[in-house]
Amino acid sequence: MSLFAELHRRQPDFARAGWVALGLLALCLGLAAFDPRLFDGVSVWVKPAKFAASFVAWFWTLAWLWPALSPAQQAGRVARAVVLVMLAMAVFEQGWITWRAAWGAPSHFARDALGALVYGLMGLGATLLVAGAALLGLMILWRGNAAMPRAARLAAGLGLLLTGVLGGVTGFAIGGQGSAWVGAGSNAAGWPPFYWSFAAGDLRVAHFLAIHAMQAIPFAIWLWPRPSLAWGISGGWAALTWAALVLARA
Repeated sequence: MSLFAELHRRQPDFARAGWVALGLLALCLGLAAFDPRLFDGVSVWVKPAKFAASFVAWFWTLAWLWPALSPAQQAGRVARAVVLVMLAMAVFEQGWITWRAAWGAPSHFARDALGALVYGLMGLGATLLVAGAALLGLMILWRGNAAMPRAARLAAGLGLLLTGVLGGVTGFAIGGQGSAWVGAGSNAAGWPPFYWSFAAGDLRVAHFLAIHAMQAIPFAIWLWPRPSLAWGISGGWAALTWAALVLARA
């Protein structure tokens, strides 16, 4: 069975969402090749492309880790609600970011009335996304699939929990100061494909590490399947994320 067929077998809704995000990523990259407009020194299509790529990884990882929930949890109301909320919030966030890019307007930290209003709602949407990841992680750690090897189950739960908690902390850090940069940062001064700024502190590095704990920790335990290592690697990843946040603010 192919990897993609396995994703659909594990959690078809998340698997399909990943394909939609991949198609949108390809569309944004194609538009960037022909649309000369720039925002903050880079193509207006860079931001929706980055978010689409993030959603590909987000949803396909969730689909892959879904069996770490027990069969009863998978069929339960809580898990079904998390799926629906995540899909709805992803459509809202990605749709708004892409729409604003098409008009050459900022989707984040917007100053116009509509932009400011929807940006506030985006904060709520992002909070629900990371809270959903944390909730799934807690469910796995509390009473996950006993048929799955303990190390893999522990890594899935800790990875999702850290993504939820650290993703929320770093996301609020960015939103709270009204900018991803500490100092006079610019996408134009950064390196593709992320365009992180090296001329100023960039909180997006810590946010990136936080969001990708859900991939890093299970992958590490796939290589070294030891339950004790799951705790150690999770602690190390959390420390690395926190260090990136502190260094960006230094």
